[in-house]
Amino acid sequence: MSPLLLILALAPPLAMVWFFQSFKPAPPEKPGLLAILFISGLLSGLPALFLNHMVEKYTALWAGAPEIQHRLLFWMLGIGWNEELAKLLPLLALLYFRKDFTTPYQGLLGGITVALGFSAVENIFYLDRFGTVTLLVRSILTVPAHAFFTAPLGLCLAYSKNAAGAGAKYGWLLGGLLVSMVFHGTYDIWLSFEYGWINRLAYLQVLLMGLFTLLLMRIARQAPIDRQTGAGIAP
Repeated sequence: MSPLLLILALAPPLAMVWFFQSFKPAPPEKPGLLAILFISGLLSGLPALFLNHMVEKYTALWAGAPEIQHRLLFWMLGIGWNEELAKLLPLLALLYFRKDFTTPYQGLLGGITVALGFSAVENIFYLDRFGTVTLLVRSILTVPAHAFFTAPLGLCLAYSKNAAGAGAKYGWLLGGLLVSMVFHGTYDIWLSFEYGWINRLAYLQVLLMGLFTLLLMRIARQAPIDRQTGAGIAP
């Protein structure tokens, strides 16, 4: 793949990271941390690929299953759950236990950055296999969709960090993962149908998820912050 095509594949996800970073309340997030999270999102495609392979190999769930319920469960669990879980792993390893991870917007931005790294590796794969037209469509639809899938998970990660008690911490994590799974799985279900009008529901869903993400951004930005330390106050 030529350097120009690689830039074309990486530019849309990186532009979206910049967009969400620009709305973060002061102080701005460390560029090094965002770069690490983005790269970890690229690498999270590997465990997602492994998990998807295990589902297809050892269960009745796969994209071409004759039973419609198995196909729907494949997109919801085999893809939605597995890929969002794969995004959660680097967030737990690289962000969750940091002492300076204190505010909701940090979680939102972290989740979106990992998701956009994940979308970047998919861009590279689809560009190499299907060409630039597919890349352009993905840049408009699928790249933002990945950010919107994982935004609730990132925000819930921050609330989990600040929650009191193990039950509340695990509850926030599981809740965020479930919401992201439903967003992701439903989107793939719309695209899996051959009927054009059903496919277009994916566009509508991306629009609605984008509006929901703007709402989450507003909630995260308005969360109480200790002005002396920059730390977030527990939700």
